[in-house]
Amino acid sequence: MQERNRILLIAAGNLLKKDDIKKVITLLEKLHPADAAEIVSSLPEEDQKRVFESWDIPHAADTLQEMDESEQLDIVELLSTPLVADIMEDMAADDAADLLGGLSKHDQERILAAMERKDALEAMRLMAHKADTAGGIMTPEFVALTKGMTAQDSIELLREKAPTAETIYYVFVVNKDNQLIGVISLRDLIIAKPTQRVEKIMNPNVIFVDVDTDQEEVASIMSRYDLLALPVVDQEHHLLGIVTIDDVVDVIEEEASEDIYLLGGVRREERLDSPAFESIRNRLPWMTFNLLTAFLAAAVVLSFQSTIGKLVVLAGFMPIVAGMGGNMGTQTLTVTTRGIALGQLEFREGMRVIARQIGIGVIIGAFTGILAGLVAYFYDQNPYLGLVLFLAMTINMGIAGLAGAGIPIVLRLLRQDPALGSGVIVTTFTDVFGFLTFLGLATLLMRFLI
Repeated sequence: MQERNRILLIAAGNLLKKDDIKKVITLLEKLHPADAAEIVSSLPEEDQKRVFESWDIPHAADTLQEMDESEQLDIVELLSTPLVADIMEDMAADDAADLLGGLSKHDQERILAAMERKDALEAMRLMAHKADTAGGIMTPEFVALTKGMTAQDSIELLREKAPTAETIYYVFVVNKDNQLIGVISLRDLIIAKPTQRVEKIMNPNVIFVDVDTDQEEVASIMSRYDLLALPVVDQEHHLLGIVTIDDVVDVIEEEASEDIYLLGGVRREERLDSPAFESIRNRLPWMTFNLLTAFLAAAVVLSFQSTIGKLVVLAGFMPIVAGMGGNMGTQTLTVTTRGIALGQLEFREGMRVIARQIGIGVIIGAFTGILAGLVAYFYDQNPYLGLVLFLAMTINMGIAGLAGAGIPIVLRLLRQDPALGSGVIVTTFTDVFGFLTFLGLATLLMRFLI
């Protein structure tokens, strides 16, 4: 929380203790909704309830929209059904649908029943689409022009519809059947002659997405073409809604956070302030899996007990081989996963990418292996120990490149998230093969090492 908001939170808390709710409302209404949301969400539950019950509906809706999903759900639990319904009616349709989608079936039904019929039907139409698709993040609040309208007619329509539209920077053109046929920028519309028809001004080459397009692909398209809004159509090319840049920013943040969590085997829902029991339940399955993979590495070490017994110094250098391989694998995994997320990697390029990452791993492994080998030589005065360490690091870094690039690519081919536990799997590869190559080479060259 910013220092200013911390001070305002303290001020709001003091005012609430004095039961001066009017001054609290006045204070919050002067802030951006995002700052107001941060302050309100940090208040005790009874004070959150008092604030929302004392607020006018537009300010309450603007603030609720800026809260995280878990915070929104907590607020909904605090407020009466009629008040929640009024607030949702004033929210953007896509935000209201997202919030309803996070509620239980029973809560959805009671709130929808209390909403105006038009708003309830709009929300239900949006909820019919999967949450992580273009249909799930689009808004139906847009302005569409029809073929045959003049520039002057269009500007008059924008004046009328702009207050309820999500954005008017782009205006989309449809035919009589509501099929998308073009797009006009607001600038082009304003400088056009008043009598000029929209079909003469519009760009017929419209970039659009299908309603079932994954939200990551939607974000990628909008980023690639620097779009502020992207139209969403059905199979018959009917214009259903638009995805705006603010929704895409939320998607990028959500997907990036999800990938970071998945890399470490943590579910997206966990927060710093999550109850300890939930965090334990969340992390324990992956930690149990990680324990099983650790036993694989331990089994490799145990199978070379006699080698380690003959030359104890090997135990001191084993963590170097495994640790360097793990770091290399993590770097490669990060680059590859990011490339897949940004659409930089296609199926036919998979083998080339893997081969390149193996080569990079081998070169870095050879360079660091020489340094490590020199340290081993000066420590033990045995050039063969340095050679074993050099070869083991070179081989394991190559394996790290293979695992770091290959695992997310294989997961993608299997239609799984490339970040799904990849960190745990890559670490297993580098530990197992690191110990295997180092101790295996030491066993083969034992007569030179003793």
